[in-house]
This record gives sequence, C-alpha cells and structure tokens, in this order.
Amino acid sequence: MKKLSFLLLVLLNIGCSKFNVDETLLPSEIASNLPVINIVVDANEFEEMYEKTDEEIEIKGKFSLSRDNELLIENEKVELELKGRFSIKFPLKTLGVKFDNKYDNRNRSLINPVAVLPHHNIDKIKAIRLRNSGNDFEKTMLKDLSITQLAINAGLDIDLTYGEPVLVYINGEFYGLMNLRTEANTNGMAGLNKADKSDVTLAKITTQELIKKDGNFHRIDALLDAIDDKNIAYLKNEIDLNSFIDYMVFQSYIGNTDWPHNNARFYAINDGKFRFVLFDLDNASRLKIGQSPYNLIDNLWSSNIIGDLFMALYEDENDDFFQNKFQERYREILQSGNISSIKLEEIVNENKNRIEVEIEHQIAKYNAPRTMIEWQIELDKMMILFRERESAVREHME
Repeated sequence: MKKLSFLLLVLLNIGCSKFNVDETLLPSEIASNLPVINIVVDANEFEEMYEKTDEEIEIKGKFSLSRDNELLIENEKVELELKGRFSIKFPLKTLGVKFDNKYDNRNRSLINPVAVLPHHNIDKIKAIRLRNSGNDFEKTMLKDLSITQLAINAGLDIDLTYGEPVLVYINGEFYGLMNLRTEANTNGMAGLNKADKSDVTLAKITTQELIKKDGNFHRIDALLDAIDDKNIAYLKNEIDLNSFIDYMVFQSYIGNTDWPHNNARFYAINDGKFRFVLFDLDNASRLKIGQSPYNLIDNLWSSNIIGDLFMALYEDENDDFFQNKFQERYREILQSGNISSIKLEEIVNENKNRIEVEIEHQIAKYNAPRTMIEWQIELDKMMILFRERESAVREHME
C-alpha cells in the first residue's frame, strides 16, 4: 500500500507545472524505502536558476528529510546552486546544498553511508551535493556510488566522498532519484579531518586548468614547481606517499578515463602532507578498457599534473623506492581480491535492490533510462566492462 500511494503521488506530480504546486509536502508524507528530501524554495527563483545554467545563481531554501517515513530534519535553512559542467545539460540537474551552520550528523540523519573509513569523520557537515549521477545519468544511476563503496570496503588509505541514493522533491513536486553525497571541496575535506575550513589548502584540476581554491597558494605553487623540476626530495616530503599510491592504484585499476587530467583534487591540512581526493567515478571502466595502468596514468594530456607527479616519482633514477612500493601495493591488492568484479557485483546488487522501485518514477518523469529493461541492460554492461578491465589490469601487472 505504501508503494502504491507513493506511485500515485509521483504520477500526480509529474503532471504539475515545473517546481510550482499549491501545497508543499514534508518528506514524512511520502512513502519510500529511500531517504526522502523536500526543499522549499521560491518557485520563480528556482526556475530562473534552473534555466540560466551559464550563470552562478544561489537561492535560499528550507531543507527537510525523512528516513523510513519518519521526519528527521525539518526546515533547515540552506543555499542552493546548480553544480556540474557536462552533466548540467541533463533535465535533472545536480544541486549544491549549503547549510547555514554545520549540520550535526552524529546520529547519521543527514547522510548515513554503509561504512566510513577509520581515518574519516562525518559528524559535522557544512554542504552536500544532490547529484544526478553525472555521466551515468540515463544509465544505471548507481555507478559512482557503487565504485566508491568498493574503495571504502577495501579499506584504502584515501580520501573520498560518502553517499547514498535518495528521492528529491522541490516544493513537494518530484524532482528525481539522486545521489546524496558529501562534498570533495574545502568544506568536505575540513569535515572529514575535523578541521576548520581555514586550515585547508586545496587545488582543483580540470581539463582546462588548475584552480587554487583555498589556503596557502604559495605552497601549491611550490609543489607544482617541484613536479616540473622533478625535485624528488621535495615531493617525497610534501606528498603522503602511501595515500598517493592507494589513490593511483585504485583509479588506474578501475580505468577512470575522466582522470587524471580532470576530476582531481589535492589538499593539505595546515602543514600536513598533500593527499588526493577520489570522486566522480561514473566514467570508470567505460573506455580504453585494455590499457595498462601506466598508460592510463601517463595519458599525454598537456595539463596532466597528477600523471607528471606519478612519473617523476616512478622514474626516479636515484631511488626505486616509490616504484617498488607501487608495484608491491598493486600486487597486494590484486592478490587480496578486495577490489574485484566479485566484490563490486555484490555492491551493485545491493544498490539495485534499494532503487529498483524508485527507478520507475525516474523513467516516468525523465524517460532516462527509457525502460526497466534498458536499465538492466546498462547494469549488465557495467559489470561486463568492469570484468574486462579487471582482466586487462591483471594481465598487464602480472
């Protein structure tokens, strides 16, 4: 009965005018097994933001969330803006949500991931992202979440984002099935490390440029100079090598072709060593499946700072410590089976079961994916490609 009432509600909302209904609904009135978010905004302001994707527009709103049909967050003041570059063209657009004050998430009401790495903290959250699944929109809607969970379950020494699937409503109207995710920005890294935002130095790498976002820009410049000059001693002192190796192993293993020239960020807390952030994995195991991990890393992009850093350390003529460490870690991970198609398939099946009913509402509103059969085909395709990638990596590394 709960599923039926929810479906009727969605079908009614699909016919409404965009973002503008007579009454707003609290999430507690919407039956679903997923967390349900409702954001109340000025309808005209939201529509203007939605249409003017080339402008940076922020609007005010009130945020509510329920789990298991129990209202846990009610009318928290937030700021909203559109996020994403390529994926902003989709009708379901990614939203950045920033709270007035850091939200106390100790009872895991805002975000409740399956597991959290022991060196991370998600007790205080300043901002979240309601993501349309990026390049995976119209396909599985769970790829980024599932592959990220694979890294978490493997217990890697890396920094990443935490997420879960949710249903999102705007002014009581069904907006979409989305990924609720912590941020990979300065606020996100400060939260993970229980630090203040002012303690964080962070840079962002895109296909166009490197952007110094916050903190000690002189330190970022010095690191870039050391990469150009192949100043190995300086790099070893500035980079958390164990974390960097786990980061490079995982990204090259999954075959993330939207990286390292893009979707890369590195940060440091105060005078601590630089670490690298794993996020936006929806392009993993999709293209260049047969490439060796080394070719994927050193992909000849002119702005491939991450690849240049790796190759400087890996090809050091005076010391093969990094090269040996990287190869040993790769072999260890391959032998452990902690990052494998078997492990990923278990995660994908769990996530599939979580959203299988709700994906029908996504199809009804956005025709994306077009049918349940096509959704299943995309899930099968994702696993086939990941298995092919896994086989190629093992062949190259062994």
